[in-house]
Amino acid sequence: MEDVFTALENGHREIRRMLRELESSPNSANGANQAALARRRQMVDRLIMEHSRHETAEQECFWPAVRELMANGEQLAEQGVRQEQAAQQMMGELRNIDPQEARFEEMLRNAAQDMKSHMDFEEQQVMPALRKVMDPQRAQRIGEQLMQSKQSASAGRARPHAAPRPGALKGTAQARGGQNQNQGQNQGQKQRGQNQNQGQNQNRSRFQQEQEQEEQPQGRQKPKDPMGGRGR
Repeated sequence: MEDVFTALENGHREIRRMLRELESSPNSANGANQAALARRRQMVDRLIMEHSRHETAEQECFWPAVRELMANGEQLAEQGVRQEQAAQQMMGELRNIDPQEARFEEMLRNAAQDMKSHMDFEEQQVMPALRKVMDPQRAQRIGEQLMQSKQSASAGRARPHAAPRPGALKGTAQARGGQNQNQGQNQGQKQRGQNQNQGQNQNRSRFQQEQEQEEQPQGRQKPKDPMGGRGR
């Protein structure tokens, strides 16, 4: 099983291979026909998906460890997540552009450059320093988590525009707390509604009892003896 460093390097290697394949394939600028443009569209879509699931796994498994273990981990993680978010946003926009449009190739070149710069940042600045402070057992464990996350992202077909904003990982617990709070509010509203209905039923019951008492025939009262019950 790969440790986190090997898993990331293999992921980067696959993304770089896909970028080279795109750079060498025909495009609208050099006279590609419709079939070639359709293949290019498919290649870009595969790149978008591979890049998306790779970065999703990093944000779930890699950057939290960087924040925790490195003295400047917070700064490095924020910089890395910003880079990932910028590339993912650009790739999300690229998904909706026709390969025949001139801006398609321009945006693809910019996205490719952002990806390469980000991978260089991780491999040259972050990963060497992280190796020094992470024990092999944890590196192995995070590598396994990274691969599981990529598999889950593939199953859920993670989209590039779904990337969290910088610092969003720190807000995960707060988001879960907000969900619990909303659930508590809903339960409280439901309980108040039940109590209100019970109160209305009790009020109707008392009202019905009063009506029944009013509708019952009242017996004739025996007139009082004016003599006070004495004989004449």
